[in-house]
Amino acid sequence: MNKIMITGLAALGLTLSAWVMALPTPSGEPILWISGAISETNSDSVAAFDEAMVSQLPQATINTNNHVVESVLEYQGPTLESVLELVGAKGESVKVVAWDDYVVSIPVADITKYQVLLATHEAGERMSIDDKGPFFVVFPFADHPELRNDYYYSLSVWQVKEIIVE
Repeated sequence: MNKIMITGLAALGLTLSAWVMALPTPSGEPILWISGAISETNSDSVAAFDEAMVSQLPQATINTNNHVVESVLEYQGPTLESVLELVGAKGESVKVVAWDDYVVSIPVADITKYQVLLATHEAGERMSIDDKGPFFVVFPFADHPELRNDYYYSLSVWQVKEIIVE
């Protein structure tokens, strides 16, 4: 029984040490900054991400359309929830800021409930800043009719550059 307990404690220790490890520093040009009520940072109380860091995050897919795109398209990228977990977010909402200074506040409860994407790809193509990128907040509108209204459409921010956890 002691051997099982020691093995379990060793495994727990490895898990905790991996969890506590610092967020890596971007080696390339940062393309996303997360700040506010977060515990994991890598640059002056901010979590900065470059393209390589984002591409290494677990990826998910949503097939949907929205208020500006009629046909159903495939969107791929990390879930916003997984990004928030990675930076140790401790807030009730996130303020999402676009490159054109458009700002919205999204409840974390909605991010979790609907598995909202921080999409990097649309129809298999990496979105550029000239076309909704580098990040696009994508809700699964096709799967949840209750999302098809002006409020949720307004939360579908494209050209995302910064997230502030509040």
